[in-house]
Amino acid sequence: MPPPNQIENPNPLPGTNNWYTQSGYSSGSYTKCADPNAPGIAAIRHYLATLPYPSFNDGNCETDAYYLVNNYGAGFSPAGEPAPLGPEVYRILPQAQPTIAEALTRNGVGWKWYSGGRNGVGLTSREYCGVCDPLTFSSAIMTGPLKANLQDHAALFHDIDNIASMPAVAFVIPPNSESGHPASSTPMRYEQFLRRLIDKVQSNPALWAKAAILVTVDEGGGYWDSGYIQILDAFGDGTRIPLLAISPFAKKGAVDHTYTDHVSILKFIEANWRVGSLSVRSRDRLPNPIAAPADPYVPANRPAIGDLMSLFQF
Repeated sequence: MPPPNQIENPNPLPGTNNWYTQSGYSSGSYTKCADPNAPGIAAIRHYLATLPYPSFNDGNCETDAYYLVNNYGAGFSPAGEPAPLGPEVYRILPQAQPTIAEALTRNGVGWKWYSGGRNGVGLTSREYCGVCDPLTFSSAIMTGPLKANLQDHAALFHDIDNIASMPAVAFVIPPNSESGHPASSTPMRYEQFLRRLIDKVQSNPALWAKAAILVTVDEGGGYWDSGYIQILDAFGDGTRIPLLAISPFAKKGAVDHTYTDHVSILKFIEANWRVGSLSVRSRDRLPNPIAAPADPYVPANRPAIGDLMSLFQF
């Protein structure tokens, strides 16, 4: 939480620091983007109005809601206890937004989240990425039995060998040193991690026969791609990054030009297991793109993102 007498926005105490209007990591972390009078929002609203298509949910900003636009820590520890607060400890309160984990559970679909750096009930702190373990932000997960589905890589490799233990949906986060993330790792270390993981899955023929491994990264590592960026809502969208589909069902040697983003992975899960979208504001409610004749990567029905089904042949 911010130190005493410093708050994000609004700023009710005259003469105290308003973190929203300062620069740096400890400022500007929240935006009330439904308020056209909030700092910077008028320019964003003006830009959205210039688009040749309507943005999702008119910018997708809920009235009287604040949106966090920086990485903050979870309100729970990885073990499920309330996380400590204090000066220079930036945390977001426990969240109630619906998650894909809850949706899968309601529909009887097994899932697990395997994080590098977890070590049973403990952590190897230098290898654990807290913001890469997003279900620890959720009260529904961390205060109930679903917390047991957050596991380590020893459990992952055990489950791959024992197909009866392997869930239908598995999320795998590498340890920091093998993540490929700048300052923590290198691309080669990430490739080595992926090779071990894929080889392990393929070594179990019964599992590999029905597997689809989706490989991606969280950002471009500072390198910009020249591809079209579709503005979906007030939070835009990011530059293109790689996504690979490794599966007996994947189209061989194919490059797909459908516009997708990270939420497309959720859309794939929802489509494959017939799970509904998470909420009226979640981007998984966006339609699948209709290819424009002039450029298949620019949807004719913007805003739209694909569900990755076009990567596979069944």
